Amino acid sequence: MTDPKIANFDLIQTPYKKVGTHEIRTDILIPKAAPTGPRPVILRYHGGGLVMGDSLFMPFFPHWLSDLATKHDAIIVSPNYRLLPQATSPEIYDDIEDFWTWLHSSEFSALLKSHSVPTEADLTRILTAGDSAGGLLSIYTALSHPRSIRAAMASYPMIEPGAFSTPRANPPFAHSTPESVYEEYMATANSETGSVKSSWCVPESLTFMLAAAEYGHLSGFVGVEFPKGGIAVIHGRQDSVVPVGDVEAFVEKAQGLGLEGPGIALTVREGEHGFDGDLRFDEEEWMREAFRGVIGAWLE
Repeated sequence: MTDPKIANFDLIQTPYKKVGTHEIRTDILIPKAAPTGPRPVILRYHGGGLVMGDSLFMPFFPHWLSDLATKHDAIIVSPNYRLLPQATSPEIYDDIEDFWTWLHSSEFSALLKSHSVPTEADLTRILTAGDSAGGLLSIYTALSHPRSIRAAMASYPMIEPGAFSTPRANPPFAHSTPESVYEEYMATANSETGSVKSSWCVPESLTFMLAAAEYGHLSGFVGVEFPKGGIAVIHGRQDSVVPVGDVEAFVEKAQGLGLEGPGIALTVREGEHGFDGDLRFDEEEWMREAFRGVIGAWLE
């Protein structure tokens, strides 16, 4: 793969689990520079409303994240996971937990050692990251393993359940999609008993996701415990897919828990959903400031 966002990395692709005969892939991006010791790790989860996307669907892959990994000689490990509606929400979280177990297995460490330039992951320095639905999974992982993860980042996370369970007055990207798009795909999906999808990036996948969001057919998950380095969230003020007010409400609730440590912080910028995709880390002072605390905790 030659996309400039990951030009500084070697790519290893491998399944981390099977569901029946269906293999669920994870992508490992290893800096091409020779290692000077065990490398810190970024766990990156892709977006797509939990119904579409892929680990290496590059329109959803933020350039600043690969900049950050290059800057700190970090490995990016980015899993796929089962997608709705063929999967259930609990099955998606099962995949994330199975991925976490695999990450700590001898199989993962052996893959890194067998690379053309053998390398080692420092699993005591893990930072989670993700955009939209991936932001939800980043926060979920951090809250599920707060003593094993240094800190978490999330971009416009799909985190507030109520925001995705009722129809929208204002459709995503100001473009209404017929609800029949959702209904027709669901009729097909429901007839595919036992089918599994963990990668879906064709044009109709985006249309289906937008229809599901517009008519209140998506939902989220909320957790209750923070990693020691806290969680940093960035969000676009004009976001029409994940309304900023819903994320502000989640952050306010989380801050009200009164837990020790840095907790959760939100930085709001001008922009639509996905506004950060082509931003470069070293060119965005506001971003470096927003993530300063979590990055410091990740690398200490």
